[in-house]
Amino acid sequence: MALSLSLSQKQQLKLSPQLLQSFELMALPLAELQQKIKAEIESNPALEIPSGREASYEVFAEKSRESEKVSDTYSDSSSYGSDRSGYDDEASDRQQSFLENALSDEETLQEHLLSQLGCEALSELEYEVGMILITNLDSNGFYVEEPLELLNEEQKPLLEPMLHLLHSFDPPGVAVRNWRESLIAQAEAKGLKGEELAQFTLLVEDNLELMRANKQAQVAKNLGITLEDLEDLYGFLKTLTPYPGQGFASGPELFVIPDLSIRKEEGDLMLRMNSSSLPDLVIHSDFEAFSQEKDVPKEAMNYVQEQLKRANSLIFQVQLRNQTLYKVAQVLAEFQREFFLYGPEFIKPLTQKSVADQIGVHETTVSRISTAKWIDTDWGIIPIKRLFSSAVGDEGEQVSKSAAKEIIRQILEEHQGKKALSDQKISDLLKERGITVARRTVAKYRNELNIDPSFIRGTN
Repeated sequence: MALSLSLSQKQQLKLSPQLLQSFELMALPLAELQQKIKAEIESNPALEIPSGREASYEVFAEKSRESEKVSDTYSDSSSYGSDRSGYDDEASDRQQSFLENALSDEETLQEHLLSQLGCEALSELEYEVGMILITNLDSNGFYVEEPLELLNEEQKPLLEPMLHLLHSFDPPGVAVRNWRESLIAQAEAKGLKGEELAQFTLLVEDNLELMRANKQAQVAKNLGITLEDLEDLYGFLKTLTPYPGQGFASGPELFVIPDLSIRKEEGDLMLRMNSSSLPDLVIHSDFEAFSQEKDVPKEAMNYVQEQLKRANSLIFQVQLRNQTLYKVAQVLAEFQREFFLYGPEFIKPLTQKSVADQIGVHETTVSRISTAKWIDTDWGIIPIKRLFSSAVGDEGEQVSKSAAKEIIRQILEEHQGKKALSDQKISDLLKERGITVARRTVAKYRNELNIDPSFIRGTN
């Protein structure tokens, strides 16, 4: 055998810690971004909200010595913020208001999952896919968008193994489409398998409505088990939670701060960013001046430069987040104009990729900036994700999935007959409007709207 050497070239993307942090920050809802900025202001004296506070070299040197005693690095100088003796006793009204109004340190579901992801031995590509999947979850732990649509060709082969990893995380039952899939995933996590898992799956997917209608005999027949076995299986189901993420910090569904507003004013749409909820971050002028001094001790200089680097990085990332969000909002205001003017049934089919192409970024960037972000509209405060929707209808007029669900809701609310409308009848009524939606699709959308089937509605 002969040994030989050969050279080859290949392109490989290296994600720096700063870039990963930028990805994470872009996906944060406004309330969590407030908390992150608050923590950074308290720990980093290079950052300030414009005010009249003063600083001195003695204060910086003293703080750096204190920080060195706690850690070998200055990245966690928590003494700043808790001891403000070196500064003026009174901070600016704006800074004080921001620090007091930012949310307390409660862990959200996404933070809980991301912390577990960070403990895994993963490649950069695996970590990136895991982060995309986690930031695509709502506060219940369910997909906001179909995960396959968020991944590029290089990332797609990692979808199943990374989902399998997320399904092993705490709490069980997250990273699924809905509460039914969550219950099945929890049952698997608790050891249910084989025939019992198949029966449990059939119960959850097709027979819960019959159980609510007290038709246990029919359900037992459908599952091929006895009434006693059905009682045991149903009792096990009651030990599970359909919404596993609700044990964490409430998140945007329960505490919403809109990132922007698109409202009708004098017959036209007005787009405004919610700039009042975030402070204007700047570099402390004295801190920057110290970095130019030549007679500053090396240890103090290293500390000053590290804090300046962190401060500049945060300022840049916040600016990038806001600029990207504004560009996305401009496209939404133009493309979904009829929705903003006339209501939810006028939402058009729109993909994240088409928006990404218009503003010149990757579609995963649009996904991150749209995650857990909210718009104040004339039709209520809604998540940005709601304005992205796939097309529905094989023939005739195509509408978005969101619009189809809204039309189904209207049909059921406006129905005056004594007999409840079946899914087939709803499908027929949609077809009369030029929208072709199969009966099974109607049933799926009705379930997503939390509306009971006709045989239960008819008994109410």
